[in-house]
Amino acid sequence: MYLKRRHLEILREMKKTESQAEIEAKLPEEFQIRAIELYILGFAELEGGKIKLTEAGRKLLEITELLNLDELPEVVADTEIMKMLELLEETGKVPEGWLEKLKERKLADENGLTEFGKALLKLYRETHPVVYLTPEIVSFLRGMPKIGTLDELITYKNSKLYGDNIVNALQAMRLLLISPPTERGRAFATTPAAKLALKAVSMIPVFARAIVLRKEDFEALKAGRSNAELESMGLADEKGTTEFGKAVMETYEAMGRVEEKVLPIYLLDDELAVLKAIKEIEEKYETNPDILPTEKEIGKRVEVEDLGAILHLLESKELVERRLVKNRDTYWLTEWGKEAINFGTVSPDAMKAVTYAESGDVPIAEWVIKAQEEGVVKAGVTDKGRFYLKLSRSIKRKPFLTRYDAAILAKTPRKKYIHRDELVELVRDYVGGDEKEIIRAIGEAEAKGFVVELQNGMVKLTELGDKVKTALENAKLQEIVKVKFSVTPTLYNVLKVIYEELETFNRIWKEKGEIRGYKMEEVDVIRKHLSLSDDEIKKALTMLRQLGFLGSKSLTEAGKVLVEAYL
Repeated sequence: MYLKRRHLEILREMKKTESQAEIEAKLPEEFQIRAIELYILGFAELEGGKIKLTEAGRKLLEITELLNLDELPEVVADTEIMKMLELLEETGKVPEGWLEKLKERKLADENGLTEFGKALLKLYRETHPVVYLTPEIVSFLRGMPKIGTLDELITYKNSKLYGDNIVNALQAMRLLLISPPTERGRAFATTPAAKLALKAVSMIPVFARAIVLRKEDFEALKAGRSNAELESMGLADEKGTTEFGKAVMETYEAMGRVEEKVLPIYLLDDELAVLKAIKEIEEKYETNPDILPTEKEIGKRVEVEDLGAILHLLESKELVERRLVKNRDTYWLTEWGKEAINFGTVSPDAMKAVTYAESGDVPIAEWVIKAQEEGVVKAGVTDKGRFYLKLSRSIKRKPFLTRYDAAILAKTPRKKYIHRDELVELVRDYVGGDEKEIIRAIGEAEAKGFVVELQNGMVKLTELGDKVKTALENAKLQEIVKVKFSVTPTLYNVLKVIYEELETFNRIWKEKGEIRGYKMEEVDVIRKHLSLSDDEIKKALTMLRQLGFLGSKSLTEAGKVLVEAYL
């Protein structure tokens, strides 16, 4: 979206006349550029010397009819403003500076979105821009950084002597998004549609004319119809839609589409140190099979605060695999773990810069700067960023809940947003800890799929987070928040075996005798299904009972809900 006050002035003149010459005589300043922008936005049709209102253009005229245009700033709405509007509608709260910008444009007031704000947002969602690729636009798009801070985009534009109109056109086509301002400034990202546009034009040996695809052209190509204009652009021939035409259609379909975001992933310094220690042991194991990557052996090679917790965390991300070898619990690198050693550490915020951009949404400056510092993005996504994105998409995360995770879930309300600063205070009052630790824990809880934090700092539970919160509420929450970590992949796997073999366990539990921590008959059943030592199974059963996921002779509601949350 890119809407200037001048666009609205032109639309008002179009009610009186369709003659471009007449309107240009009244509003001469960059008229041709503004007319093309209205065409790209889907608000006007250009035919010969005429400029006609589309249905969307008429709707825009209607919703702006009562506005005094002289009271509006020069830019009424761009991708930055639309993101503010979306976040205000979604969460009910935006930073004061953002709200002032929306008020200035009559899009919001103290009560939220105004009628104009609601109508413009609705029109934005209903309207589809036109594909309008000129050699100049494509040249800019090809050479520009694909993600970064806005200052970097402006520096590139000025160094190559491009005008603002290129950036405006890319925003109008939803190929470029600019974020609202935060403490670290503003960020930008090209969308997946921009990538498809570049892929499409790379199929043409010589790109010398504008490639245009409107809704009616798209529908014609989809139905296998053609005309002289489509053929002249190479979008169709006597056989039907060309491969180039199909690629431009793909671009059209992707414009404005926001896909479900991939969860960010993270790798801490301690996790990397443990991965390296396991690698060292594995290399020794090749020549000396008596040296195994047990927790004790790993502990000899690395100094970390809580090795057990880190091993569980690595297992939850499929970076290590737990196996029973020579009746000992051992940890082995997965292929993902081996590659992660080469790429090093990464934070959830750095990965959010990538996951947001890849989904068709815009990251904020803080995430982008973090991503640059950690080598996840440069002018675009780096090999490191692509690896962690692929890892995020490919793995099936296993449960790992820390005390902070439990507190975050307990204090995040259902079906509404809470600001991160408020959540930090609630968590600190509940379980203690310092602000930086809790902020990091919220990022890690997001990477585990429990919560989502939007660009305005508002946090809400995900579907998984809601289910796990229910499980915790049905368990012994006061006990859970006392322990460093309550649910691990091992505990979950043991619980899952009980859930899946409930008939067998019910028979065991019917037998007389009190069960305090575990029964050997329980251990015998679990051993058949999991590659764990008896000691580990006994510890898991005892812990599950202490925390309320398992009763003395039953699978509790908390245990059932927890298992089903991850199925």
